Amino acid sequence: MIALKLIFLVAVSAVLAANEKPVPEILSQSKVSNPNGYAFDFKTSDGVSRKEEASLVQVGDKYGISVKGSYSYFSPDGIEYQVTYTSDDKGFKPQIHGSSQH
Repeated sequence: MIALKLIFLVAVSAVLAANEKPVPEILSQSKVSNPNGYAFDFKTSDGVSRKEEASLVQVGDKYGISVKGSYSYFSPDGIEYQVTYTSDDKGFKPQIHGSSQH
């Protein structure tokens, strides 16, 4: 009976270990921040990347931030999705594109 329990635990442990995904590594990154805005970008080992920049803008008598950027990732079926966007006083405007399989 103890041997059977041990075999069961070893089997469960093997299945769990096989399903673990490696933690992505950061391949590159940069960031800049100043009173008039910011910018950053990064890329990871699993194919994810993101880039964004923002600047202080005046609209009428008010100040706000205008942002533009992009990010990309691979779906489980291997399609790379790229999203570009802007966000300003006119709202958030994304554009999504999918490309051929990875």
